[in-house]
Amino acid sequence: MSVQQDQPYSVLAKNWPDRPLAVLASCRARDLPVLEIVARWLPRTVPLKKFIVVSPNAECARIQRRLGAAAWVVPEDGFIPGLSLSALRPLPVEGFPRAAGWYYQQLLKLQFAFVEPEDDYYLIWDADTVPLRPMRFFDEQGRMLLTKATEYHAPYFDTYRRLLGEEPTREFSCIAQHILVQKSVAREMLARIERQVPGTENWAWKIMRSLPPQGLNLFSEYETYGHYVKNHYPDRVAFVERAWHRPMPHPGGCAVPGERELQRAAQSYDFAAYERASLPWQRFARRAVSWWRGLRARPRNSQKRFLS
Repeated sequence: MSVQQDQPYSVLAKNWPDRPLAVLASCRARDLPVLEIVARWLPRTVPLKKFIVVSPNAECARIQRRLGAAAWVVPEDGFIPGLSLSALRPLPVEGFPRAAGWYYQQLLKLQFAFVEPEDDYYLIWDADTVPLRPMRFFDEQGRMLLTKATEYHAPYFDTYRRLLGEEPTREFSCIAQHILVQKSVAREMLARIERQVPGTENWAWKIMRSLPPQGLNLFSEYETYGHYVKNHYPDRVAFVERAWHRPMPHPGGCAVPGERELQRAAQSYDFAAYERASLPWQRFARRAVSWWRGLRARPRNSQKRFLS
């Protein structure tokens, strides 16, 4: 798998901060307007070796035409052996089948740890996040630089404990729209999940079958990998702060920033997330649906007491 690109950083650079990286994103065609911007800005801001986009099979040709030589587009079906989106949809997890794709794209990103194992690092990058200023992902000693964030969602850490049988010792979040992954460490973590969770299925199925039936957003690849590295390989990683923000999306729900907006943002931020699902009414709708489902799941007499 290789893509020829004009790169501002030498692919022969031997010092750690300039080490070229394969960058991986998962994307659907509906999010192409922002992804096209991401593909243009990545070579300006990241020591880029190649940009790989994992997409639904039926959309690969369209995405490849739009991105051209800037990316290598890979079909998602068959990317994880024995697992597909259609197979996930019947699982008894709240929000399914609609929410299955949100979990599936996280598993796809972790699966890349098994691709080209001789190249031990890759950068997961969210398809709706535009890199704005030059960034490095290793320090001079070769330690991975992982970006700290402030998000906290308790179910992510409940799942971590269930999957790995240890305490995540949370001090901050690792959900920062991107994360540098050492493949050998990720494979070790996934193998531990396979040992920890009973059954004969692979790590991806074990993650999904370990989720409780109630609750939204129950697993994070960022929190799981980031805290595993923090627990087991603290000498290999340094956690850094980068300036970033989530602008308010446009009224249609798909925020597509213009060049002037990006140039202004680059004066203050290292990257910006132009998220489709961050409109207030969409957040309210998701919470309302979750509340209503929880109410309906109560025993009938409990509902009467709640409503009285």
